Amino acid sequence: MPFFETDQVKFHYEEYGSGPNIMLAFHGFGMRGTQFRHLEPSLGARYKIYSFDLFFHGHTSLKNNALDVIRKGMTPTEFAAQLKPFIDQVSKSAKISLLSYSIGSCLALALLQELPEMVEEVFFIAPDGIKPNKLLRIGASFKPANNFLWKLVNSPKVVNFSLRLLNKLNYIDDSLCSILDREFGTTESRMVSYNTITFNSKMVFDKEKLAQLINANNIKCYLYFGRKDVLFPPSIGKEFSALLENSVLHIEDDGHDLVNPRLNNVIANHLAVY
Repeated sequence: MPFFETDQVKFHYEEYGSGPNIMLAFHGFGMRGTQFRHLEPSLGARYKIYSFDLFFHGHTSLKNNALDVIRKGMTPTEFAAQLKPFIDQVSKSAKISLLSYSIGSCLALALLQELPEMVEEVFFIAPDGIKPNKLLRIGASFKPANNFLWKLVNSPKVVNFSLRLLNKLNYIDDSLCSILDREFGTTESRMVSYNTITFNSKMVFDKEKLAQLINANNIKCYLYFGRKDVLFPPSIGKEFSALLENSVLHIEDDGHDLVNPRLNNVIANHLAVY
């Protein structure tokens, strides 16, 4: 299995495609770098894709995963510094592309914010970070809420009740509820959830400043949202694309679970036209 090691992290990644351009990819919560295999038919001829397992997912691991380290988190600047040697190694000074889905978009945004001169284009699918989900942000940054999340690790009945309630209140859609049901099914998976939400607490971005960086560096931006997605609704894409000079916005008649063969066809069509 391919790994890239730094002083703090052992990153695992999957490789797809054989194209001349370099793309770094970051999957969604509860997935792995294998998630983007769905999109290889549309992207593989144009890009060599390095699809990373997120922190606490798959085979990526922190070298020090003590609770205080997880609660301290990692800033966008720190994350970009960890991954820049890998980018230098694979890109050979050429610009790169970024692909991300859901919570993985926080890592793509970190690279975009800290290394905009190295980025040529970005593909955001139902992205977190542009307009953070309020519930996730409270759970990550508000200490009493974070302590409550910690207690939920060993409280499966409370987790189940909370998911049913959020679904009933239309705060999460059916497809996301199914994903979370699966991911919160064991103590280990609930720990992954807590660690991921907590460690990402410093991944906070200003969408106006991001738009300025994108425009100043002439970065092409592809935005994909699900019409029925209540976690990261299409309104986020509409607001953000209005700030951009070079963007493509597509709203699929779907929920949050967008990385699928249908989106593969949409991306293929966009790459052929734009």
